Amino acid sequence: MLKNRSIPFGYCMVNGKYALNAVEAEAVRKIFEEYINGKSLKTIASEMQIPYNSSKPAWNKNMVCRVIENAKYIGEGGYPQIVSTEDFEQAAHIKAERNTYRKPDSQDESEQTNRTESQITEYVPTEGIRRMTDRINLLLESDDPNKNAVEELIIELAQEKYSTISEVRL
Repeated sequence: MLKNRSIPFGYCMVNGKYALNAVEAEAVRKIFEEYINGKSLKTIASEMQIPYNSSKPAWNKNMVCRVIENAKYIGEGGYPQIVSTEDFEQAAHIKAERNTYRKPDSQDESEQTNRTESQITEYVPTEGIRRMTDRINLLLESDDPNKNAVEELIIELAQEKYSTISEVRL
């Protein structure tokens, strides 16, 4: 038996094909709009009025994050497009910016010179990473998750994420 969220939020099945759930699709657009306009994942989750599903009506920041990272919303994999590619990419860029560590500014002039030559890292999730994250989330949301399988997938995901980090010169 399929769980309620085996079909991503914003979609439903009609005659064996993915279709938009109008109310949920509008909520997806709102999530992207608010995130692009500067709201945090946690704030967006706390303001969601529509239930995530019947068993988990309240939203959390991880659910909002999964929406923002899910490329199905731009029409991937046979799903109808809900958000524009530009909005999806802008949200991904904002997420990467918010997750990038930068050293605090220093008042020392010699440190300022070194800072211009220092490197920071940038992380942009690949499609494989998104799929693996979705798999982990499905396992974690199942009634009886296999702890060993989840741990192995998390380690594999961490390795994959690490391999996609690129260095950026300031």
